[in-house]
Amino acid sequence: MNSGVKSLRVPIAFSSLLFATSLFLLSGCAKEPTPVGAKLIPAGDLIHLDTAIYRSVRCYSQSNITQTASSPRVLVGSVDNLQSWGLIRFAYLPDSVASKQFVSAELDLRTIYHYGDSAAPFSFTVHQILSNWSTDSLTIDSLKAPGFYKQSACGTYSTALLGDTISISVPLDTAAIRALGTASDSVITNFGLLLKPTNSRVIKGFGSFTISDVAMLPRLLLRFRNAAGNIDTLIESVGAHRFVTTGPNPVWPSDSTHLYVMNGTSSRGYVEFDVSALPAHAAIHKAVLELTPDTRLTQTNFFTVDSLEAFFTGDDGAILTYISASGGPIHAGDSKVYQFSLGSFVQRWLRGAKVQRVAIAGFAEQAAIDLFAFHGSSTNAAFRPKLTVIYSLIQ
Repeated sequence: MNSGVKSLRVPIAFSSLLFATSLFLLSGCAKEPTPVGAKLIPAGDLIHLDTAIYRSVRCYSQSNITQTASSPRVLVGSVDNLQSWGLIRFAYLPDSVASKQFVSAELDLRTIYHYGDSAAPFSFTVHQILSNWSTDSLTIDSLKAPGFYKQSACGTYSTALLGDTISISVPLDTAAIRALGTASDSVITNFGLLLKPTNSRVIKGFGSFTISDVAMLPRLLLRFRNAAGNIDTLIESVGAHRFVTTGPNPVWPSDSTHLYVMNGTSSRGYVEFDVSALPAHAAIHKAVLELTPDTRLTQTNFFTVDSLEAFFTGDDGAILTYISASGGPIHAGDSKVYQFSLGSFVQRWLRGAKVQRVAIAGFAEQAAIDLFAFHGSSTNAAFRPKLTVIYSLIQ
């Protein structure tokens, strides 16, 4: 049967010659020339690679305001000396409800996260906010300032145990909701609700307005009695949110033995090197930063994204977020280090940058509370931040 495919018979001797020729040609594609091949290459065409290892000359930690408006979670609770307060502002109520009689109001939230002891009791109070908070410059001190929120609570919640996939409903004082006003009011009074923790040992995360799953969104459920005596229901699930935490531990900035990177609060770590011994005209082929974690102080959980980011720091101290490198853990036996590829950083340092500093931040630091503690510049030399640079001289 003729299948349409033509076969070609090749003499055995010719096929053997073709195979041998292919091996010869492919051998020329090796990454490193053989000793015989190297002698055929002019000396000026060979690249000589050198390796230099540097240890950090300075490490410190510094607080940074986290842009939590984009966080998928609203964090509320307390763990040790760390507190997180939540802010939720729903869209304006329609004018049609202004004349209706309130029957009930409730705040519905869905848990999706925890930090600390998941089995610990959890509680918070809800307060009407009296001042605007349109920016991410909020701090715990500004929340506690007189007049920011109404001291008397308009809702309370308390439970002995709260899981990570639970929907809760918090009854609210209808007078506080009525005080938020409606869309056409000439005076703005809708500054939202404050969720103030009253517990210890755990911080819970509730779904925020940025989540696409409608089942996770915060909801304001309102019930009214209409003119006919029937009950009407209004559900608000659009709005804005923030969470604000207490600042990092005040002793961290002066602790040169450690580098603290904490999400949520947020604390960023800074590592400085002195690579002035590198030739100014060197070509950087590879540069790897290694940070060794102190597992005694690091606090993470199964929600943690075990990854960090390194940012280039300009001569004026500004963090250039468009020059960055992601880093993650590398395991070697029982040891663990975090590695970052900083070739472009070091090349810029050699091209005239006066500050040879790297900023270390948590990945998606606005979404969680995790603490990464690394050994700093004043600890055992074997654990100090290490920068390995592979370079060649440009002829």
